[in-house]
Amino acid sequence: MSPRTKRNNSNPTNGDSVGGTIGADNHEDKKKIISVTINQSLVRQIDHLVNDRIARSRAQLIEDAVRWFINFTVHKWSERGVYVKGCRVSMEPDAQSSLFFSMLTPASQYELGKTAGSQSPVKDMMTITYRLDPSSSEGRMAVIKILQELGWGSIEVKDEHILIGSPFYPVPFLQGFLESLMKITLEPLETHAKDNAAFRIVS
Repeated sequence: MSPRTKRNNSNPTNGDSVGGTIGADNHEDKKKIISVTINQSLVRQIDHLVNDRIARSRAQLIEDAVRWFINFTVHKWSERGVYVKGCRVSMEPDAQSSLFFSMLTPASQYELGKTAGSQSPVKDMMTITYRLDPSSSEGRMAVIKILQELGWGSIEVKDEHILIGSPFYPVPFLQGFLESLMKITLEPLETHAKDNAAFRIVS
């Protein structure tokens, strides 16, 4: 759910029974109207988000919440660890990651990225779950979508360029990771904004 999503002109209805349309992202997946009973305290929080235009409506917010619950396999979370798409993850401040990478030279960051890309569970996810080759055109776009959902940054592919806004990892690591995972050669490009990373796909 994007924080920039605009709500429609209709106001949320009162009461703690909220009707919504819950479905998948696929536009061919038909939607079904259901009735959801929610605690009043949660309804007030939902209405607050709708009034702040963070969500278009109650229904849209509930549908997004269910979609993220499924995408991030929240049902597998426990005190023993957080698992997302079959991978155990931990939440840490980016300052801690920056401290780790600051101890490495750019060349070492690049080699670490190459190793991480070759052993990335994203590769297994692509071949086993999605039945796609990460090095194919369709597979590369799926990889980009997965990495963006996992918080690697706002990633966009334009022609022969890959643009990453607010990247979590340093440029050398990203270059090595993407090259290894997607079987491509990248050329880092200078950016005016410090908080951006850009690459040109050489081959």
